[in-house]
Amino acid sequence: MTQPLSASLVTCSFSGDFDVCRLLCESVDQFAPDVAHRLYVPAKDVALFAGLASPRRTVATQDSLLPRWFWKVPLPSQAWRRRLRLPRRNVYLTPYSLPVRGWIAQQIMKIAATEVADTEIVVHVDSDNALIRPLRREDLERGGRVRLYRNPEKVDQPSHRLWHAAAARLLGLPASDFHGAEYIDQLVVWRRSALLRMTARLSARAGVDWRVALARAPHFAEYILYGVFVDRVLGLEAAGHFAEPRSLCLSRWEGEFADAADEARFLAAIEPHHVACLIQSTIAMDLEARRAVFERARAAAARQDGP
Repeated sequence: MTQPLSASLVTCSFSGDFDVCRLLCESVDQFAPDVAHRLYVPAKDVALFAGLASPRRTVATQDSLLPRWFWKVPLPSQAWRRRLRLPRRNVYLTPYSLPVRGWIAQQIMKIAATEVADTEIVVHVDSDNALIRPLRREDLERGGRVRLYRNPEKVDQPSHRLWHAAAARLLGLPASDFHGAEYIDQLVVWRRSALLRMTARLSARAGVDWRVALARAPHFAEYILYGVFVDRVLGLEAAGHFAEPRSLCLSRWEGEFADAADEARFLAAIEPHHVACLIQSTIAMDLEARRAVFERARAAAARQDGP
C-alpha cells in the first residue's frame, strides 16, 4: 500500500485581512484539524496574528521567505495609500531588478513557502476562504499522485494571455499565450518535489537565482507558471500529479449579495466536490454577515453529505 504523502496548508495574509483570516483558521480547525497550517504575515503584523497560532498552526514573517536583498520601500498606512492613490501592496527594491511590485513579491513568497515546507503536498489557501466540509485525503492525493487543478476552458482575458506568455518565456517553451488549460484556483495544490524542479529550471534558464529571474519578470502568475511546468515540461505522470478540472472552492468574486434570494442562489451552487467557499475580501460585508454565509454553506454541504 502506498504511504500517504504529508500535507500542509499555506496562507499569506496581512492586518487588513485579519478578521477574514480568523474565519479561515476557525474552519481549518474544524475541518482539517490534523493538517499543519502556516501563516505568513508582514513582520509588523506578527503580534496581531499570534493569537491564531496553535500546535498545528505557526505564524512566521513574510520577510523570512524573501532574500535579504529584497528591501521593502516604506509606505504609509492603507488609509493614506488610498488617499494618496499609492499602491495597495508593498513595493520592493533589489540590486538586480527594477522595483518589484508587491503582487510579484507575494507570488515569489508562495513559491518560497513551498520550497521550505516540510511536507510534500502544499495547499495554498487565501485568507478569504473558509472550509465548509472536511478536507479529505482523496481531495489532495490519489494513489501517490497529487491533485492539479487543470481546467481546459480558456479564460480569454488580457491578463491570462500575459501570464501564459510569461510562463513560456520563463520556462523556455515555444511562445504561446495559452497552454491548453487554466491553473488558477482558490485551493491550489502543489507538490514540493515538482516545485523544486521548477525553480531549478528557472535558475538554469536565466543563469541567475530563480528569485532574481522572477523579480525581473514584469508579469507572471505563480499558479499558471507551476501548472504549465508540470503539464508541459515534466508531464503530469512524471511530476506525480493527476489532472482535475473541477474547483475545490465555490467563489464569490465581486458584488455584495443583493438580497436573500441572491445569497440562496450562491449557496445552491455548492456541489459535493466543493470543500471551501470564498467571498472576496474586497466585497463590502461585515464579519458576522460573512460568518453567517459560511455557516449556511456548511449546513448546505452537510445536507448533501447526509448522516
